[in-house]
Amino acid sequence: RLLPVPYNTTIPFVVVTIEVPVYIFPKMDFLKDISIDKVRNLAEDAFNQAKPKTDVEARVYEVLSHKNWGSSSSLMHEVARDTFDVERFHVVTRLMWEGMENQRPAAWRVVFKALTLLEFLIKNGAERCVDDARNHGHALRALGQFNYYEGTIDRGLGVREKTKQIVDILGDDERIREERQKAKQLRQKFGSSGATAAGGGGQYAGYGNQESWNAGNDGGGGGGGGRGGGGGYGQGG
Repeated sequence: RLLPVPYNTTIPFVVVTIEVPVYIFPKMDFLKDISIDKVRNLAEDAFNQAKPKTDVEARVYEVLSHKNWGSSSSLMHEVARDTFDVERFHVVTRLMWEGMENQRPAAWRVVFKALTLLEFLIKNGAERCVDDARNHGHALRALGQFNYYEGTIDRGLGVREKTKQIVDILGDDERIREERQKAKQLRQKFGSSGATAAGGGGQYAGYGNQESWNAGNDGGGGGGGGRGGGGGYGQGG
């Protein structure tokens, strides 16, 4: 019950100070660097790792991950070896081109890794990899204009430079022959000859569409011609 208080009465009061501990988590600073794109990249890697897949698909997905490092030489040689089998070749190239053509710009790392894989297959894979690359000239020309920035960092620069290197190689049969021969010598020197020693010539006639490739690049038309055409070089990978 409230009691009446005279007007001129002084009422004493007490100030209570409560100390509340504040916890600081220095390791939580990484949260400021997380973006929606990075979360999507992590989710895509997790999805690709969890979904059912063949051994060939697993190898390619590992090569084309969003991880901030490249693939081992042994893994790249395994994928190159897969291209000497027709069915496996189609699996490898399908996933590789999807990595280049169907990616968000923020997935620039996957695009760059797919281009790196393509360059490796041109030098170390079956000769059909050369024709397949030429048949996708339209995709390579598009990547020559790839553009993506993270803040002020031009992440597309590496993609554009790698694309130019591949286009330059594909336009010169002699250059391809030299690069494949050097790659073969390196495999033999470091004991990786088994990776692609199955041969790149034989029944398959490679590099058969250089003229249509050159025409497509000079005139802006389609980058692909039919497979076969001129005879293969039969250099054995």
